[in-house]
Amino acid sequence: MSLLINSATSSHYLKQNQVNLQKSLNRLSSGKRITGGADDPGGLAVAMKLGASVKRLQGAMNNVANAISFLEVQDGLLQTAGQVITRISELKGLHGDDPLKSDPNREAYDNELVDLKSQLTDMTSMTFNGEALFNADADTVEDDAISINYDEDKDADLTLNLCKFNTAITALLDATVTSFNDLEVDTIDTALENVAGLRASNGSGQNRLNFAAESLSLQKINLTAALGRIENVDLAGETAELAKNSILTQSSATMVSRANGMNDIAMVLLQ
Repeated sequence: MSLLINSATSSHYLKQNQVNLQKSLNRLSSGKRITGGADDPGGLAVAMKLGASVKRLQGAMNNVANAISFLEVQDGLLQTAGQVITRISELKGLHGDDPLKSDPNREAYDNELVDLKSQLTDMTSMTFNGEALFNADADTVEDDAISINYDEDKDADLTLNLCKFNTAITALLDATVTSFNDLEVDTIDTALENVAGLRASNGSGQNRLNFAAESLSLQKINLTAALGRIENVDLAGETAELAKNSILTQSSATMVSRANGMNDIAMVLLQ
C-alpha cells in the first residue's frame, strides 16, 4: 500500500479562505462593499461618478444658501428703509402743525430729516461679502443682476435681479431737499410704495431660491441613496460571510495541521 503525503491542497484552501476572511473584515471595518478596484471595477466607476455628482450638488446647495442669505440681508435693509421713510412721513405731519410749532421746533424736524436722508444714502451703498446689495447706478445695465449656480451642471445658473433701491428713493434723496417745506407728501408716499415693491420682489426671489434649495436637497438624497446601494456593504450578508470564512479558515488550518502530521507516519514506517 502506498502512502500519499500532500498538504499542498489543504494549504491552497487555507490561503484562499484567509483571503476571503480578510476581504470580509475589510468590508465590515470600512462599511464599503468596494474596498478596491478589483472588487467591482464597473461598480467602482459608477460610484466615482455618482460621488462627484453628490459633491457638485453640495456645492450648488451652498451657493443657493449664500444667495438666500444675500437676499435676507437685503430685505432687512429694505425693511429698515421703510421704517426710516415712515418716520419721515410722520415728521412731515408734525412739521405741518403750524399753530403749535415754533420755528426752532420745525428746524429740529428739518435736522432730523437731513439725518434720515443720510441714513438712507448710506444704506444704498452697503455690501454683502464685498458685493453690492443694490444696483449702485441706475444707468448701469451690466450690474443689474447676479448669477448663481444652482445645479450640478456648472453651466446652469439662476439669475437674480439686483433691486434698484437708489432709483426707488431718488426723489426723496434729492440734495435740494433740506427742509420739509421742500418735500411733498406724494414724494414720501411714492418712495414708500417703491420700497414696498422692492421687498415684494425680494420675497419672490427668496421663494425661488428656497424651492431650488429643496430640489437640490432631494436630488442629493436620491443620488446618495443610489451611491450607497453600489458601494455600501450589506452588513447582514457580510456578517454571515465573515462567519463562514472564519469557520472555513479554522477548518483549513486544522486540515493542514493533520496533513503535516502524515509526515510522522511516514517516518515511523521508514524506521
